[in-house]
Amino acid sequence: MLPDELVIENILTRVPPAAVVRLRAVCRTWRSALTSDRFVCAHRDHSRAATGDSQPEIVFFAPAAAGNAAAFYACKLAPDGSGAARELVSVDNLPVLPGGELVMPTKPYHGLTLLCKAKSSVYYVFNLSTGEHVALPPCALADNHSPYGTDCVRSSTGLGFDPVAGEHKVVRLYQDLEKRPRCEVYSLGSGGRWRPCAGQVPEHATKGLEGRPPVFVDGCFYWHMHTGRFSCVEARMFRTPELILSLSAGTEQFGWVHTPEELAPTVCHIADLDGSLCAVVDHRLTADEYELWTWSGAGASSPPSWSRRCRISLASLGWPMRDELGLGIRMLPLCSSPEGKILLATSRHKVYAYDAGSNHVDRVFSMHEFVDVPSEPGLMLNIGLHEESVTGVRHCLAGGDGGLRMMMGRSGTVAKREGRPDRHPSGFNITPGAVRWMIGLAMDHYNRYMRNN
Repeated sequence: MLPDELVIENILTRVPPAAVVRLRAVCRTWRSALTSDRFVCAHRDHSRAATGDSQPEIVFFAPAAAGNAAAFYACKLAPDGSGAARELVSVDNLPVLPGGELVMPTKPYHGLTLLCKAKSSVYYVFNLSTGEHVALPPCALADNHSPYGTDCVRSSTGLGFDPVAGEHKVVRLYQDLEKRPRCEVYSLGSGGRWRPCAGQVPEHATKGLEGRPPVFVDGCFYWHMHTGRFSCVEARMFRTPELILSLSAGTEQFGWVHTPEELAPTVCHIADLDGSLCAVVDHRLTADEYELWTWSGAGASSPPSWSRRCRISLASLGWPMRDELGLGIRMLPLCSSPEGKILLATSRHKVYAYDAGSNHVDRVFSMHEFVDVPSEPGLMLNIGLHEESVTGVRHCLAGGDGGLRMMMGRSGTVAKREGRPDRHPSGFNITPGAVRWMIGLAMDHYNRYMRNN
């Protein structure tokens, strides 16, 4: 009979993630070994070596075939768009409602994903590889008044990792019912309840929250202060020192990220691009332009600075990609491919690969080829990166499973549906050309009015 150490290191590191969860119940020794950081890292390394492929894998979610449910799928991206999808999990009572109430970040951390119901501040931590999940305990109520006419409460919650304490943390920045800025923390390792953040929340830091999760990079959470829709009076009243707020996961102290004056007014999103904080300048509808800027980070040897990673001029792209890349209210970077192309995901449920050297764009994924697509989400995307992992989520947690009914990969591999027409549920496409036409028409009417008056 083989010793446990050999079985664990040479055999169990090669079994599928979902099987690892079941094997933890064999005995206490195996449970301790299979939940250790050493085993998690060894299993991840074996999984990557087994695929022999460094192409990124994405996760996407859509309404399941049967009623009030959500299904999550993974798809290994291929340069020619030939990647196959597989069902990871389906949750029978986690509906994907119109408007994007279910919010998922574009990148997991150590294989863990925080899912949020943006209208009710209900949070779940998932490992989509193993099916393990937990509902976080109830949190303090947030102000549900939105300056943008949405139903989402004024809060933003993200998952990160504290390297000093060696534990995952969920951080929630929100405005309470008395309009005061608050921040609370839930430590996944120690469990318990939400507790106040150690640092003091800066004034007006919650006025621009829209429900989107923060970005977690290099041990810090980052929030973009969404003040673009404020009136002139509101912009002066709620002005903050900078437009990007940071919070250290270790010290729980707040800070600000300086952005140059010429860049700050144009930033509409922030993201994690290959481990760097990335500012997104999205002028596709008004100027046929899209830019990505990356920050060198506070830990750089020289003073931190911003540099332009890429600039896409839609007008220089060939048809139909010129119009297609302009569709969707949101386009965010996921990562770089092994070939050096930047992968861009849109709220229209597609992923594109942009080659800056040749100024060429290819579509490498379209959700409609696999499932019936949901409506365009209002806050984030239905697409993110997937990380195969056996990181556990249940130990030391006090929240429970929240009554979710989850099934692992019931349909297995999902074949492409060839010949299916590419139609979006809204049936309404606003292209950059249409926006320019409407602006021109409005200016023409305005000029005629001024001449006649």
